[in-house]
Amino acid sequence: MPVKDVAADAPETLAQMVERQVARLTMDEQAMLAVASVAGVEFSAAIAAADGIDPRDGERRCDALARRGQLLRAAGLAEWPDGTVAGRYAFIHALYRRALYARVPITRRIGLHLRTGARLERAYGPRAGEIAGELAIHFEHGRDLERAVQYRGRAAENAMRQHAYRETADHARRALDLLGSWSRSSGSRPSGRLPEAPERVHQELTLMVALGTALTAMKGYSAPEVEQTYARALELCEQADDTPRLFPVLLGLGWFYLVRGPGRAARDVARRLSVVADVTRDAAIGLAADNALGLVSFYEGEYAAALAHLEQGIARYDPTQHSPNLSLGFRGGLDPGLSCTCHAAWTLWALGYPDRAAERMQEALALARSLDHPFTLAHACRFAAAFHLSRGEFDLAREHVGATFALSTEHGFRQFLAVGKFHSGWLRAEREERREEGIALMRGWVEVCRTIRSECLMPTYLAWLAETCARAGEPAEGLALVNEALAVAAQSGYQHWTAELHRLKGMLTLRLEDRNGGGRPVAERTAEACFLEAIETARRQHAMSLELRAATSLSRLRAQQGRSKEARALLGSVYGWFTEGLGTPALVPARPRSVTLGRPAGKGRR
Repeated sequence: MPVKDVAADAPETLAQMVERQVARLTMDEQAMLAVASVAGVEFSAAIAAADGIDPRDGERRCDALARRGQLLRAAGLAEWPDGTVAGRYAFIHALYRRALYARVPITRRIGLHLRTGARLERAYGPRAGEIAGELAIHFEHGRDLERAVQYRGRAAENAMRQHAYRETADHARRALDLLGSWSRSSGSRPSGRLPEAPERVHQELTLMVALGTALTAMKGYSAPEVEQTYARALELCEQADDTPRLFPVLLGLGWFYLVRGPGRAARDVARRLSVVADVTRDAAIGLAADNALGLVSFYEGEYAAALAHLEQGIARYDPTQHSPNLSLGFRGGLDPGLSCTCHAAWTLWALGYPDRAAERMQEALALARSLDHPFTLAHACRFAAAFHLSRGEFDLAREHVGATFALSTEHGFRQFLAVGKFHSGWLRAEREERREEGIALMRGWVEVCRTIRSECLMPTYLAWLAETCARAGEPAEGLALVNEALAVAAQSGYQHWTAELHRLKGMLTLRLEDRNGGGRPVAERTAEACFLEAIETARRQHAMSLELRAATSLSRLRAQQGRSKEARALLGSVYGWFTEGLGTPALVPARPRSVTLGRPAGKGRR
């Protein structure tokens, strides 16, 4: 943490006490304490050389003070990578160090910081990056801004490798502040020696990418700060005409537009990635393009195209080259293989292959657990929780919700914590005695989605909340949520859940009429139209699982109307298509009692 000029902050009695103690010291001891106060709360006596003091003399002075119990205490030995070995000392209290630091005249303080940084830099040599944060502070206070920016950037990289996203953001912001990029609104400009324009552009671009990655982990893909950061990075890429640096920028922007919408903006970024991949023949960029195109296609409801892109991405993926811990392009973000595999699982489920979908989800979880990358693992767990909840597999969902909470709490993934509460609420709402409590938790995440305008997620989460409201006897609220979701889908172009939304609209219309009374024939006609629209939408998308849900709802309505033969024929034609997953909780309710399973002519509709 940077040292502040805190003379006014220290209690007057402490300042007076320190002043009296210092007054009784020799001039040599006072000089050593001045160097020590600049060096830090703990320091090597060898740092005395920064002020022209012979290190052996400096150690003798520190040792004498420590033996008398004056301001310092011994803290063992310190060995620097260049072989320098000297006693290590620490201030008895941090306030002593702050008071002594405040006594050093500002001009001398600047010089001491600069020389201390230079001495430590020489001592650590090629390993200087290990103490990048410390060196950044010394060079910043020593007014060598070029080296301050350099080491702040390296400190951000160190924090990123440790998955310390808040520290990454802090270092990146401070470096950008020094470059004059982060504080434009205030009109401030740092003084001192800075790189020439091309190098400055490259440095700012690298820092913007680090900041964007950290903000994404902390605040979610669709936070406005994320867009601002990557938009600025894209401007810098165009100035620098730098394809390698353009790759992570396009990744960040692609995720932002995917989550925030509209889908056409996300598709534009995905196509740009594809063009870059074709030009460079870079396997990592090709993988990123497959993932981006697969995700956009999935959320737009183009399931067959989505599966083709995602499976191609899975085939390209190599964890030894493309995991965020190893790849510069994917560093800090979500593992691309995991993203492809999770979305392939959902796509297979929508297309009507529940068993293969479950296998893909298990592969995704196994991959995430093998990577030592908490952000990827938390993403996989929350994805798996929603997947199993939607399939009615509550025990598996509960396991993944617990893992999401644990990882998100430990690493500060606020968005995953919020979505974890939704899934926890869903589980509670399945128990009638805890339904109200569960719905309150579900509403909390939906409100977050509204706030951050997470348009790719809203159709599904609004639908799940609407269905839960219906079970709780609140069809009017459920109907309002469905209408909101349909509006979001129309605006964003994300039609992946539209068939299910039309089905829910029909179901909720009937529930509302049952509750209010007075218009059953009208309600039935409206509901039937909704169910037919759901079936037609699902057929256009080849979404057999969603078609089966809609056909089940329509067949129940027709059975209630005395049209049992039509109901069995309709449901049998869809249910009979399925050849796997027939025992899953989500498919069992759709099983027609009088239908012989097999491969009817309808199989060719795929």
